[in-house]
Amino acid sequence: MRVAAHDVTWVRNGHVVLDEVTVEAPEGSITGLVGPNGSGKTSLLLLLAGLHRPTRGRVLLGTRDVATIPVRERARLVALLEQHATTALDLTVRQVVELGRIPHRRLGSPDSAGTVVDDAMAAANVEHLARRRWQTLSGGERQRVQLARALAQQPSVLLLDEPTNHLDLGHQLELMRTVRRLGVTVVAALHDLDLAAAYCDRLAVLETGHLVAAGPVDEVLDGHLVARVYGVRADVERHPAADRLTVVWHP
Repeated sequence: MRVAAHDVTWVRNGHVVLDEVTVEAPEGSITGLVGPNGSGKTSLLLLLAGLHRPTRGRVLLGTRDVATIPVRERARLVALLEQHATTALDLTVRQVVELGRIPHRRLGSPDSAGTVVDDAMAAANVEHLARRRWQTLSGGERQRVQLARALAQQPSVLLLDEPTNHLDLGHQLELMRTVRRLGVTVVAALHDLDLAAAYCDRLAVLETGHLVAAGPVDEVLDGHLVARVYGVRADVERHPAADRLTVVWHP
């Protein structure tokens, strides 16, 4: 399922956080949202998830305006992995992942739901944490558990807000490989341009609430863009072995 924001403006508490932003994520693609802190990446994800309505413009899931989709149905279609997800409840890891099945509880049988939870935990590599209490987990472990919870929703669209935060390099790559294998539509806010270049099909570059550039990675990412948006010097080159773009920072 495709997801798109068309000419979206969002004014929050009198402040324009997004200004006429248009971003399209084709079905089955991974679209990376990149830009400095405060550029509007998280705000755009919240609008795509239908958790807030834009002041102007439209957000579409498929061909439907997200504002017209009932909450329960929307929760079956879209999963959001937030940057600082937490809970005050004393839950085990498995119980946290099972929360992802809430939108589906009237569908299917408990047995099938259990299988979905097992598969989600395996995909996120958290099976060994099943009996651990949420409050005892490290930041990286929590991030992987929340990914499993999102996968348990079986969404058509997966929205990720800084999913590699708190993860060491190995788990960053593992998470992005997992997301790549899913085959669902993914929109991910990312800080690491190399990760974005390696795993994303498309990029949308934001700066202070404005869309600077959008399109296929090879057409968007270059040294001029990095200098303009991040204020640093870098060369963007194609790695001969990996056959993808990589960012070489100037000291």
